[in-house]
Amino acid sequence: MIPLHFASSKTLPSTSPTKCHEQERSALLEFKQSLFHPYVETCPPSKLESWRLEDSNCCSWEGVKCDEGTGYLTSLDLSESCLSGPIDSKASLFRLPHMQSLNLAWNDFNLSQIPSAIGGLVKLTSLNLSSSNFEGQIPSQVLKLSNLTSLDLSQNYGLELRNPSVETLVQFFTKLEHLDLSSLNVSAPVPDAITNLSSLTSLVLQNCNLRGTFPTTIFKLPRLQLLDLGFNPELSGHLPEFHLHSPIKSLSLRETNFSGSLPASLGNLAFLSEFHIGQSNFSGNIPSSIGNLTQLTILSFQYNKLSGKIPSSLGKLIQLSYLDLGKNLLSGEIPAEITGLTRLTYLDLSFNRLNGPIPENISNLENLHYLVLQSNNLNGTLRLDVILKLQHLNMLQLSSNEFLSIIVPGMNASLPNLSVLGLASSNLSELPIFLSYQSRLQWLDLSQNRIYGPTPPWFLNVSVSQLQFLNLSRNSITGFIAFKWLNLKTLDLRSNDIQGLIPLPPKSIEFYLVSNNKLSGEISSEMCQLSSISILDLSKNKLSGVIPPCLSNLSDSLFVLSLSGNDLYGRFPQLQNDVCGLRMIDVSYNQLQGSLPQGLANCSDLEFLNIENNQIVDKFPSWMGSLSYLKVLILRSNRFHGTIGELEARDQYFDMWSAMKVHTADDARYYGTRVLTVYVFSLDDGKYDYSMTIINKGNFLEYKRILAYLNVIDLSSNNLIGEIPNFIGSLTELRMLNLSNNALTGSIPLSLANLTELEALDLSSNKLSGMIPPALAQLSFLAFFNVSDNHLSGPIPQVNQFTTFKIDSYGGNLGLCGVPLKKKCGNPVEALPPPPSGALAENLDWKIVLMGFGSGLVIGVVMGLNTTSRIERRFLRFYRGWQRRRIHQIRFV
Repeated sequence: MIPLHFASSKTLPSTSPTKCHEQERSALLEFKQSLFHPYVETCPPSKLESWRLEDSNCCSWEGVKCDEGTGYLTSLDLSESCLSGPIDSKASLFRLPHMQSLNLAWNDFNLSQIPSAIGGLVKLTSLNLSSSNFEGQIPSQVLKLSNLTSLDLSQNYGLELRNPSVETLVQFFTKLEHLDLSSLNVSAPVPDAITNLSSLTSLVLQNCNLRGTFPTTIFKLPRLQLLDLGFNPELSGHLPEFHLHSPIKSLSLRETNFSGSLPASLGNLAFLSEFHIGQSNFSGNIPSSIGNLTQLTILSFQYNKLSGKIPSSLGKLIQLSYLDLGKNLLSGEIPAEITGLTRLTYLDLSFNRLNGPIPENISNLENLHYLVLQSNNLNGTLRLDVILKLQHLNMLQLSSNEFLSIIVPGMNASLPNLSVLGLASSNLSELPIFLSYQSRLQWLDLSQNRIYGPTPPWFLNVSVSQLQFLNLSRNSITGFIAFKWLNLKTLDLRSNDIQGLIPLPPKSIEFYLVSNNKLSGEISSEMCQLSSISILDLSKNKLSGVIPPCLSNLSDSLFVLSLSGNDLYGRFPQLQNDVCGLRMIDVSYNQLQGSLPQGLANCSDLEFLNIENNQIVDKFPSWMGSLSYLKVLILRSNRFHGTIGELEARDQYFDMWSAMKVHTADDARYYGTRVLTVYVFSLDDGKYDYSMTIINKGNFLEYKRILAYLNVIDLSSNNLIGEIPNFIGSLTELRMLNLSNNALTGSIPLSLANLTELEALDLSSNKLSGMIPPALAQLSFLAFFNVSDNHLSGPIPQVNQFTTFKIDSYGGNLGLCGVPLKKKCGNPVEALPPPPSGALAENLDWKIVLMGFGSGLVIGVVMGLNTTSRIERRFLRFYRGWQRRRIHQIRFV
């Protein structure tokens, strides 16, 4: 039987368009009136501009389709139509019951929830609400849309799918062919029920916070062509054995926890055109069967643990335009067959273990725009003259290889106009002259070469208006006379032999690094005009004079100020305003005098402060207690005096340093600030790392990079007096504590036993008395311990780490006894348990006096309370129990 609308279409004249129903026309105009705001600047031309009140036939409006027979609206496409504002179930849109397809993607519904009235559109087969700023839980009424074959709710970052869950959704929508839930908060495993969707051709679950193990049976859905599980770092799984004639065309597992090897059966994916597994945990060799995937255009395997040689069979992938094998463990030579992939526009083999020369016929890759081979073991002669025959080349990154020599192109060579060039550690002996023909360079890294002498005048004209990043560090450059780069943001001249006054960078500069040179003279006040600067490193030069007071005007833009290792004198400048963005200050090894400005308390993000080896005369800076992010504090070798913290608020002072109490999850991260936001291809991955020097066993240890977990307090070699505050034991993530060479008195606080992460403790050369708390033996990470030259007495703990410390850790304490000292104790002392917790224990000042008496010990406990407390009773019970065990041992000797 012929459907009515087909029969009608035969009888209607071809010149008579389908007429729409007035109630639907009114609903559309009402919807436009409520949400269409065409005067917003960011709005593109909208379909709704064709919807006019005087036009009676809504079926002719843009984005609207009607049934030719009935005239009812069946499809509404208002994607990118500048709809803006909240939407609810009263919206006139839901008075269109015959609608089969609804597309509202790329609008802004102002964090509305998806209206429950959506469930009334039961004829819908296609629903697209992507990128429309919906949030909240998806309503259960959506389950009424059982005819859906296509559902796209992606890129609504506040949208949740928990009740109903994904599992419930796929159980109701059995006809689904396309499902995209990207960036929804699912927070659940992928349900096995998806394997029942036999019509599914496209499944996109990117960035859904998926967990658990992915069901491998989903890979084998009979019609599945697109599978994207990317950006779900807690989703694990492995690749199955793929059967012949699998329909999969696009497969993405990037930034997941998929692991295992790549099966040889990958070669059965004959239709595969895009394959992404970057930043996962795959290992083993790349199978040679990958050469069977002749439809591949994109192959992205970066950031895995793939090893072995690059298979020469890759040369069969003649459709390939994008190949990224970077950041793996691949070895051997670059196969010459790759140079036959003439459609390649992007080739990245960086950060592997590849050796041998770059194939000379790489110039065959005539469409190549990006060539990234940095950080391998490539050797031989670098034929830059051959590589630069690639006329479309935009990025060339060859840094950090082992080239023995380099051949640069001649003066008359036809060269590509590069944007990015990295030749760090490439055995260059001079600035290559071909750079003078580059007018579009934005990023140039020539660090760690053998470039010698002053920069030639022609170099200062290279890409004058374009250059943003320049790294010439670790060369032997002796002079840098002027700057002409109008938009330069990063200039790294560290570790050269540059002499004379500080070269003044352009006002656009954000990161200026010129440490480890031979600069002299004063810091010019013109530096104060660098209003965009974030990092200023002038350390380890021969600069003299005072720090310009106006430099403090930059405190709101500066993140890092490093002036260490110069001959600067005078006071540290007072901050000129209350806004301070500084995270790192290092003025160590100068001749600064006076007191520290209390305005530094406004630097609320400060995490690293090093003032060591100056002539600061000041009370202990108790105002630092407000610096809650502080993790490294070095005040060594100054003239700080008084007690550590104000006596009346000492506990609160240390209690503020919350960063020294919180565990850093990313222990592999280094303290520092990112220098680059766009081109992170420099040798140190675009980061400026903090550094410091620590005295350990009398030796100076330089940390050129500091792991983020390394929390340090060094107050040594000052004139501090009074007792060590009990509350220093609350800084439980502290790794190094040095209070040596002061005039501290009292006992070693038992609370130090709470510092369970402590690796180095130096209390030497003070006036401490009492015993070494046996509970310190519980500090299992303690590798360095020094209490020499105090007035300590009693036995040295004889367990755990304390068995490794040498005699020089204890010298100059006449009352100490036990190994490794020659003086023997009357009886050994067992290790006490860690100190009690709780508010009461924090307010007690424990002083334990031990003296030998016959065959046992008399232990007196003097506490900060007059009445017998619960903690006293607990300690006495422990002591009496110990006495009984000791007597029992003596009887059987």
